[in-house]
Amino acid sequence: MNESGYSWPEAILTLTIMMVIFSTLLPLSFRMLTGLEDKKHEMRAKETMYQGALLYTTYGITDGVRTENGAEYVWTAENGRLCVTYPSSTKTEKTCTP
Repeated sequence: MNESGYSWPEAILTLTIMMVIFSTLLPLSFRMLTGLEDKKHEMRAKETMYQGALLYTTYGITDGVRTENGAEYVWTAENGRLCVTYPSSTKTEKTCTP
């Protein structure tokens, strides 16, 4: 910086750095956050499956719903298989025991 203010190259450099930050780093962080959110939903679905397996083997209950942080995890026991339906960032997912 000189007495007359910022120079033209400094302004271009600042603009370039801002463009790099907003065009690459923000989409990358958004993609990481949605990936982590999906993994969190999957983990809670597996926990629900475990709790459903305990209820099914102990009491014979064949279906149930678990709500955590506003998301519903619906589990059902059919033909010896346990399935959990849960929300994802783009759609509803379903995972079952083998």
